[in-house]
Amino acid sequence: MTIALIVLHAGPHSTNPRADTAVRLAGAMLADNKEVRMFLAGEGVLLLKQPPDLLLELLALGLEVQCCGSSLQAQGMKQLPDGVQKSSMKGLSSWMTEADEVLSF
Repeated sequence: MTIALIVLHAGPHSTNPRADTAVRLAGAMLADNKEVRMFLAGEGVLLLKQPPDLLLELLALGLEVQCCGSSLQAQGMKQLPDGVQKSSMKGLSSWMTEADEVLSF
């Protein structure tokens, strides 16, 4: 099975739809029977403050999501939705090594 990794460091701003595009692409990749992982860093962790319904649905369907611990701390975030794990750049590096496809938003 193909492993796809999406790295999201863009925040969920209405003027910049990159976060929305990344979540929708994750759904399309899951529908293509890919194993999909998403790593949130920088402002990308803000997606979890009010996670879109689609993201929560994708988590239930097998989307793996990890977040940069330093980014969570910088944004003052302590709570994570079920299925989302705190990680690090070392975790991201490991996921990158295992991935067949890597995309960055």
